[in-house]
Amino acid sequence: MDAMGDVTGDFERYFDSLVGSWEALAVPQQDAVVIRGAGFVAARFPDPVLNNAVVLDAGAVPAARQVFAAEASWALWSLDAQPEVAAAIAADGLHADEATVPMVLALSGAVLTPGAVAVVTCQTDTVAALNGGSASLLREVPGLRAYCTADGQSGLVTIDVGTDLNVSWVATSIPARGQGLASAVLAAALLDGQRRGLQTASLQATPRAAGLYSRMGFRPVGRWQEWVPAG
Repeated sequence: MDAMGDVTGDFERYFDSLVGSWEALAVPQQDAVVIRGAGFVAARFPDPVLNNAVVLDAGAVPAARQVFAAEASWALWSLDAQPEVAAAIAADGLHADEATVPMVLALSGAVLTPGAVAVVTCQTDTVAALNGGSASLLREVPGLRAYCTADGQSGLVTIDVGTDLNVSWVATSIPARGQGLASAVLAAALLDGQRRGLQTASLQATPRAAGLYSRMGFRPVGRWQEWVPAG
């Protein structure tokens, strides 16, 4: 992608998987749309939790913002490697919110160890409930699989995007945190993807969760800054 300049091939692989996962999530959602614009990619959904746009060129800020003109809740993302984009977004009146870390793991050849906790494939509704999200967002999504601990206290979903395993919606119930459940679920999902011949896995981590993913072999390939409207 020309607007991404000299970013690494690993980031491009992550980015392609991210956008592909948005497109898969949009398939069963009436009125959802993913727009691959000049210098930006935007996802607009009936549920505002998924209303995001990545901006890869400073001149694309107005067009990306226009996608959400009728929406009350949305966010733009900029890469730390592109400070001119962040400056353009800030100049447009948005303020910095959460930062996240895109990460990639090479599945082919990786030595993965199953966790000590039993993990099963599960209903997507279970994962949605753990995340406090709408169950409808995960239903009938092509290529999506849900994994949970047998007691339903931790779970995540994956979406096959080409040869990448896109991992998201990772959550553990508050009483069950600190017991290694998320690690066990992630290990099971990665092993399943590896057995099915996928080459990489990618995800987006909060700074607090990045340590968990690093221990599983994921490497950071950039940093996103999220920007939201004032007020």
